[in-house]
Amino acid sequence: MATLFIQHDVEDYDIWYAGYVDAEDLRKEHGYISKSLYRLEGSPSTIAATHTFPTSEQAVAFRDDPRLRERMQNIGVIGVPRIELYVEQE
Repeated sequence: MATLFIQHDVEDYDIWYAGYVDAEDLRKEHGYISKSLYRLEGSPSTIAATHTFPTSEQAVAFRDDPRLRERMQNIGVIGVPRIELYVEQE
């Protein structure tokens, strides 16, 4: 399994969250199997999320999908998001 760790700041959490929920179709298209969402204590505009995929290829395809970047921009992500790929080890 492979997990993307994503961190970024947002202009308005409520607008961002509505767009995040709306992006469920994109996550499903790339085969994600679970997600978690977090806000930084003391800084509610700083978001962290994890998205787990069966394979690293699926995770990379999601990460590199231009529609993801477009959606992030449209829902108020500030600056360049930090996206890291971790692969499960046994």
